[in-house]
Amino acid sequence: MRNKSIIILLVAYSFFLTGCFDSPEKGAKEWFNAMLNYDGNKILDRTCLAQRTAVQEAGLWNSAFALLPQLFGLDLRSQGDVSGIKFSRTSINADETIANVRVHGEIRIAVLAIAQAIPFDETWLMIKEDDVWRWCGVP
Repeated sequence: MRNKSIIILLVAYSFFLTGCFDSPEKGAKEWFNAMLNYDGNKILDRTCLAQRTAVQEAGLWNSAFALLPQLFGLDLRSQGDVSGIKFSRTSINADETIANVRVHGEIRIAVLAIAQAIPFDETWLMIKEDDVWRWCGVP
């Protein structure tokens, strides 16, 4: 019985060490993926309260522009590859509620036969609100 308790504790500790919990990098990555996938609910969940109105307004315009080709009967599908994007924490305050996360790498975008690789390098401000790390603009 004692061995089972030790095994359970070791498994729980390994989950803790592997980052199953929220972090500034995880929050930035989830916000980035939500933006790429036009997932409005996840975008709001991972955007700080101070930036929500601005992000909602920008989202309306982005959605409208994304729908324009369909209004003209065009089926222009774009393909994106963001596997080269990396997320790394550059700083965090003492009480671990404000962090800067560097998002960098290369984004590849293809529309029909036209492809382009775009270098990407930004630092994002991440704020911890209600125990969730949320994107809050650039520092």
